Amino acid sequence: MKFNRHALVIAMIPLAVAIIAGSYLVRWLAVLALGGVLAFLLFGFEIRVPLPKRERLMRAERKTDVERVTTLIERAKKGKVARSLIEEKIVEIYATISEDYNRTFHSLISEPNDALKVLRSEGDFLDNLEKALKIVEEDLYENRRGKRQG
Repeated sequence: MKFNRHALVIAMIPLAVAIIAGSYLVRWLAVLALGGVLAFLLFGFEIRVPLPKRERLMRAERKTDVERVTTLIERAKKGKVARSLIEEKIVEIYATISEDYNRTFHSLISEPNDALKVLRSEGDFLDNLEKALKIVEEDLYENRRGKRQG
């Protein structure tokens, strides 16, 4: 954006009148004239800002759920935070199949069931995770069978 020096000189005239003039009415008329000149300056110049290209925005690759879970399990081999996230997911499974989600969620956090105890036990994390998921699967099967009979 190129700034025209003539526009600056034109804007200085009402500014000088607004500062120097003794009459209240003349000052306000000069301020209004200055406002008009500034509005012309602001809206008279085009601001050229490059917009982001859509191609670049649409190219963002997203991970699938399987890739996210795989990454979480790989990180859980070494880190405690990822392990706690997996534990929380298992607790959410149990809370979802229960009648009272909140009560079950908080009770399993404070008093873990067999699946969580196996997951938290010492040894290879992947083996413990596999055993815990088998327990969860059995519990889900029993819950489904119990709902069909009831």
